[in-house]
Amino acid sequence: MSVPGRLAVRDLYRRARDTGRPLVGGHRGNPAERPENTLASFSSAIELGVDMIECDVHMSSDGELVVIHDHSLERTTNGTGLVFQHTAAELRRLDAGDGQRLPLLREVVELAKDRVGVSIEIKQIPFRYPGLEEKLVELLRDLDVVDQAAVISFHHAAVRAVKALEPSLSVGILEGARPIDPVRMMREAGADIYAPHYGAMDPELVVELHKAGGLIGVWTVDDEAAVAWCRTCRPDSIFTNRPRELLPMFRT
Repeated sequence: MSVPGRLAVRDLYRRARDTGRPLVGGHRGNPAERPENTLASFSSAIELGVDMIECDVHMSSDGELVVIHDHSLERTTNGTGLVFQHTAAELRRLDAGDGQRLPLLREVVELAKDRVGVSIEIKQIPFRYPGLEEKLVELLRDLDVVDQAAVISFHHAAVRAVKALEPSLSVGILEGARPIDPVRMMREAGADIYAPHYGAMDPELVVELHKAGGLIGVWTVDDEAAVAWCRTCRPDSIFTNRPRELLPMFRT
C-alpha cells in the first residue's frame, strides 16, 4: 500500500493511464550521455526530469545484487568472463566507462529513493540466480521503497515468485513479440504491468490491457517513428536511452 503524500509507482502509473500522458523512464539511466547502468547515468537521467529509471540486476558469486545488463563483462566493462564468476569486490574494481564502477543495486535504489520510481529488471535467462528474488524483496523492504519500485523480467516465473513474496510490489512481464493472449500471460504471472517492445504494441493491445485492469509500458523509444507510434497507441510509460531528447516530446 502506498503512503499518502509520497512517491509511489502504482500512483504514477494510474495518473499516466488516467491522463493519457505516459511516464518517461531512463532506460539504464541516460546511456546516450553517460556509461549505461552506472550511478553517473542514473544521476543524469534524474537531473533531466525522468519519472523513473530502469536498471538490470545480476548476482555476484558471493550473493551481492550488482547492476549490469549483460551476463558477460566484455561489452560494458574492461573485465572478462561472466558476472556470476566474480565476487562483488572483483566486479567493483572494473571500469564500466569513464572511470565509473558497477554499482550495487542498493546504491541505485538509494539514489532514486523519494525522487523517481525505479524499474528493476532481474536477469534469470539463460543463467539462473537462485535466491535473487528473495534478496531483492528483502533489499526493497530494508530501504522502505517497496511502493517506489517495479520489478520486471522476461522470466515470468521470476515475476510470479516476486509477487508471491511481496504482493504489494508492482511487477511486470517483458515481451519482445505480440502474444495471442497477453492478459492471460499477465494474470498467470501475477503481473500488474505488461512491458513489450514498442514495435510489438498496437492500439488494440493497449485497450485490451486497460479493460482488464492492466498497465502497459514499452521500450526502447529512441526516435521520432517510435514516438509517433506511442502517441497513436498511448501506452502508460515509455523507456528511452535518450531522455534529454525524448522528454520534451512527451511533455508538450
